[in-house]
Amino acid sequence: MNFNKQIFAIIILLLVMVSQALGHVTGRNLQNFQYNAELAPIAPIVDGYLDDPVWDRAILGKLEQDLMSGNRWRESPDFTGTFGAVWRNGFLYVAIKLVDDQLENRQKKVLREDHLIVYVDPHHSGRMEDLYRFQIPIEKEMGTLKSPLTRVAWGNGGQTCELSFRLDNLARKGNSIGFFIAYNDVDSGHLQHKIAWAPEGYTEENDHLPDLVFTARIEPTRQQKLISWGRIKSLY
Repeated sequence: MNFNKQIFAIIILLLVMVSQALGHVTGRNLQNFQYNAELAPIAPIVDGYLDDPVWDRAILGKLEQDLMSGNRWRESPDFTGTFGAVWRNGFLYVAIKLVDDQLENRQKKVLREDHLIVYVDPHHSGRMEDLYRFQIPIEKEMGTLKSPLTRVAWGNGGQTCELSFRLDNLARKGNSIGFFIAYNDVDSGHLQHKIAWAPEGYTEENDHLPDLVFTARIEPTRQQKLISWGRIKSLY
């Protein structure tokens, strides 16, 4: 009997260790939930306007999980939100598009107005720590930015936003970081919804971060192919 208890205790311990090692996994919903940030041929200009060609090709992520209710958020005039992310030369770029029927950005306190919550965890710890949390008000100066955030720019009356994060050699093909983005929808000074890019069933009680994976599928241009062929021929 004591032997069986020991075996059971060892199994529990191993499960806890695996859970801690995987960090970013909180059950089956997060195991296959990630965002693939593609390598951009040219880095976008961070000016708040999503007119750079890279955003037309970026994978579209949707803010469609209501963290307060745990239900899926259906697109409505009240709010819709999407984002995309790319990387280039050690920087991660994030573009966000918001549609809010009642934009609240004239309060003195950030918590009483609409704002973005972004987590970027370069250490891939998998947890929502304050160190990795960025609270971004709509169309307001933020003063000195906390690393690795390097720039915030808004456009179109607060409906579009671009962010840049300096990650240096962490931004490379095949590498992963913790990533999360949500919109706190505030009307008349009161928080109404927390709508996030997250798997179904995810709530504000969860503290695990999904993954953002750096990918690269850039195909060489015709000129690059000619240069490469010329180099191959020079070897013979």
